[in-house]
Amino acid sequence: MKTKIFIALSLVICSVVLCSCGSYMTGKSAVMKIEKGMTKKEIVSLLGDPDFRRFDEQYEEWEYKKVNPLTAETTIIIVDFIHERVSNMNSFNGDSHPNPPVAVYPPGDIDYGKPTPPHPNGHGKPSRAVSDGEFQQLYNKVKQKPFKDDQLELLEMGVSNKYFTCKQCIRLMSIYTFDDDKLEVLEIVAPRIVDSENYEDIIKSLSFISSEEKAEKILRRARK
Repeated sequence: MKTKIFIALSLVICSVVLCSCGSYMTGKSAVMKIEKGMTKKEIVSLLGDPDFRRFDEQYEEWEYKKVNPLTAETTIIIVDFIHERVSNMNSFNGDSHPNPPVAVYPPGDIDYGKPTPPHPNGHGKPSRAVSDGEFQQLYNKVKQKPFKDDQLELLEMGVSNKYFTCKQCIRLMSIYTFDDDKLEVLEIVAPRIVDSENYEDIIKSLSFISSEEKAEKILRRARK
């Protein structure tokens, strides 16, 4: 009798473990099926409902935590959405810091490590800014820092070898409420703006005339 009970319990435990393992492996294999432009419904069908969810005005992030019941290995999967569609995906071992993101852009959309051709105006700036996905990652990292000094330090490092549009600059400035803080962001980003014809949009985003005048000076210096 005891032997039968033991066997029955063993079968139940094996079934639970196998189901858990199947779920874990399905999660890992599903990562390889994620593509740019997928809908939220398609992601849910692959990974299920997210364990965590974050969003602001234009951007949403879903985070999944997959644990292998046999090895206790944890995999973190982060899926970014812009305008309800997948813009980027990142997966990494939960016991370590995240590796560089696994881009879901088709090959050729982003040329990592390759110099961008000079801008036709001869100023040596590239003709295009960072992609939405790259920008969103930088924006999130800066915004998540608890203190302004840490945010600005990270921003200074983050803009290295990258270029931005005026719209992206305004969004970085919008992290802060006060014009003085926004101007500090502008000081950092201004030399790396590619569409100087849209400088006026940055100036208009500020609240006070005195701030607008300071912004004009910063942008004039950046243009030289």
